[in-house]
Amino acid sequence: MSGAVAFAVAQRLAGTVCVVTGAARGIGLAIAERFAAEGGRIACFDVGAARLDAAVTGLVERGIDARAYVADVGRREAVASAFEAVERDFGAPVGVLVNNAVWARFQPLAEVDEESVGRMFDVGLKGLIWTLQAAAPQMQRRGGGSIVNLSSTSALQALTHSTGYAAMKAGVLGLTRAAAVELSPMGIRVNAIVPGMIGTPASIAKFDEATVKARLASMPLARFGEPQEIASVAAFLASEDSRYVQGAEIVADGGWTIATR
Repeated sequence: MSGAVAFAVAQRLAGTVCVVTGAARGIGLAIAERFAAEGGRIACFDVGAARLDAAVTGLVERGIDARAYVADVGRREAVASAFEAVERDFGAPVGVLVNNAVWARFQPLAEVDEESVGRMFDVGLKGLIWTLQAAAPQMQRRGGGSIVNLSSTSALQALTHSTGYAAMKAGVLGLTRAAAVELSPMGIRVNAIVPGMIGTPASIAKFDEATVKARLASMPLARFGEPQEIASVAAFLASEDSRYVQGAEIVADGGWTIATR
């Protein structure tokens, strides 16, 4: 199977205010589109104003209830302010949060610098703490909610030149488990998706041709994933269909990790 993936969707998120970070392109935009197809009202977060405005304009032109929020999730005060604006603008508390925003730099261990590893952790790990802090009180007021964190197979399988990125994405899994325990009494579920290689231009650009061929050869499904396929997993975790799923890590990698362990 290749090319765009079409889904028949239900209205599992009807009327639910959903925050998606890193929503201007790739997996984040696919999740925003899927949630909207399921009836969600979409708050799109991204750090790049022009790219975000273009993405949200495209959503609105298709009749989607979506708004743009330019926010650096690595800054706690910016996150708190954005979540306050979301509740004010939509007139309802947030019910779903997807932590997709990431900043990555792949370097040999000897060349890892403080600036790059600091930015990776600010956006990809500390940013999750700030969004959970902002989302949890709103979700508690509405009687519960669902949080979906995006990790990576780099957290499970070693790759060269990925020490900082792998550590950050492994941290996402630890944070997911801890938050799932702590937020359960509030009626909040916290789960993680662990994507493998997804066929976005930004993802493929990280690897040379030989690496790409090797990954495909070792993958049971022998293809890269589609952003929409990750979005379908996110929609399941966001909806009541997964109401007994808590602290889970759902690997969506075409079987790569089971075949290479």
